[in-house]
Amino acid sequence: MTSTMEWIRRTYDVPARHGMRIEYDGKPATIVGAGGGYLRFRIDGEKRRTVGHPCYRIVYPAVPEPARPRGWCQCCLKDRAMTKDCVMGNHRWYGRNWSEQCPGSGKFPWKPVRNLTHPGEQRQVAA
Repeated sequence: MTSTMEWIRRTYDVPARHGMRIEYDGKPATIVGAGGGYLRFRIDGEKRRTVGHPCYRIVYPAVPEPARPRGWCQCCLKDRAMTKDCVMGNHRWYGRNWSEQCPGSGKFPWKPVRNLTHPGEQRQVAA
């Protein structure tokens, strides 16, 4: 079972994390939670939380790419490091047996991890 925040990262290819500073509709805000596929964030200076879609009017900060490529394992559905051959590295699967390796180890990932701001929401840099 994955968290809602992890599901949002996997589904929408956004780098959303709890406590991350974002910009919503031109105003600075902080992500405080997630639920039902939506992000909950608090705009600076406001008391109430705002609920919004992860790809709508939100600008995420630039997140550097990881040193090793990462992918979503098709068996455990977790963000895991890949080897140089672009296959999932060895990792534990905490399903039935705590010491058992995940069946997805050594296989191609379900989907690569991309730490990108949603393409429709990137800010244009003035030249």
